[in-house]
Amino acid sequence: MLNYVRIPKSGVTLNITTLADYQIKSNVMLDFRVLITLKAILKLTNVKIKLIITALSACISLQVLATPIFGQNLQELSTFSNTYTTTGADSSVYGSVMSGDVGTTGAGGAISGDFTAVGALTIGGISSRGVIATVGGSMTSGGALTTGDSSTVGGGITAGGAATVGAASGVRGNMAAAGAVSTGAASKVFGNIEAGGAASIGVGGSVDGTVYAVGVYTEDINSTPQTSAVITSNPVDAGTLVAGLINTVANNQLQILKAQLAFRNMVTYKVLDATMPANLTLFSGVYEAPSFSTTATTTLTLDGQNKKDQYWVFNIGDIIKMGANSKIVMVNGANSDSVIWNAGGYADFGAGSSFLGTLLAREYIHVGANALALGPGNSCGGLFSAKSYVSTGDAAKIGGDGCIGIASGFHIDDQGVAYFQTAEIPEPATLIFFVISIALIVLSLRRKKVNRTAIF
Repeated sequence: MLNYVRIPKSGVTLNITTLADYQIKSNVMLDFRVLITLKAILKLTNVKIKLIITALSACISLQVLATPIFGQNLQELSTFSNTYTTTGADSSVYGSVMSGDVGTTGAGGAISGDFTAVGALTIGGISSRGVIATVGGSMTSGGALTTGDSSTVGGGITAGGAATVGAASGVRGNMAAAGAVSTGAASKVFGNIEAGGAASIGVGGSVDGTVYAVGVYTEDINSTPQTSAVITSNPVDAGTLVAGLINTVANNQLQILKAQLAFRNMVTYKVLDATMPANLTLFSGVYEAPSFSTTATTTLTLDGQNKKDQYWVFNIGDIIKMGANSKIVMVNGANSDSVIWNAGGYADFGAGSSFLGTLLAREYIHVGANALALGPGNSCGGLFSAKSYVSTGDAAKIGGDGCIGIASGFHIDDQGVAYFQTAEIPEPATLIFFVISIALIVLSLRRKKVNRTAIF
């Protein structure tokens, strides 16, 4: 929703302080159509160049001051934890995952994007249901990195320690590690291997590229022959890698904390009860509660009323809890990327529950077995713990197949307040402001020329 600043009516002399008093924010436009005309402006003969410059600066600021709620790095994540991240057996995460400490997936766990951790990184093998563990993108670890038997990695592997690939596993990209590298029996690496220590290939293993090793290179007699070379410098600078990861984690944490504050600065539409004992329907708005929990099997419905640009922000002072098999649903054209849950404490989703939106929690986030944490529309939603961990139970699911991005409709203004706006600020208002400013410049210069002619 756009706000309007009123300009004094024609016949009133403007000066530099008059215009400067209007605080032009990223979600504010000047309503020239009703309150001032070009003819009236041309009569303002005492306008100074400083006023014109101020007008032009304000015109430019209309576009500059709007900033997305999250930077690109967080936009690419669906899960972030400041400490550790762990997912259960047969669980699924659509999007990328980043952990400030160790990262682990259970047997049969799947991550569609990248998997990154400052500490050790491990993905499981085949689950009891016969599902293999997969990472669709790359894996990057500041420590040791391990993939379970029969697992697959769709991108490359980079490790600040040793890197181990399980039997019958596949790595679609290159492998580089500051320590030793070993691949299991019948494994396959589609790119090169670079080891800061020894390198070894298991029985029936293969490497499509070249194996480079600082230490001793060994391959089983039954493995597919591959070329190899000795290198003298470590292919991975562990110190630089870890420092870069720590810096990214710290920046992400600051973004989340800043976003939490910005959402809390929004004007509250309604205060909710701490417990939702029965089904509840809520329209677009900003809601708050000291804490919020849903009773088992209840449904919270977010109704878009078939209107454009509807959004929901829930500012919860402490904890958010969803009862077992309770759910959140959206109806009547609610837009994607438009639901934010902002918790000052932790969040806990019961088994079989279905959560909807992007969750920002100061403390830990736990998702129960068979629970869903989805984004609206084609949004992945997201689970972000600013200061603690994220964990999911067996067969839990975060995001949806083919989803992209999180919370892209929200921005922060120059006063640190969040607002929802799916499109850029309309260009016509900015264009009008620019044209009028140019007209003022021409008028001012013309007036000076006329005055000089009269003197001579």
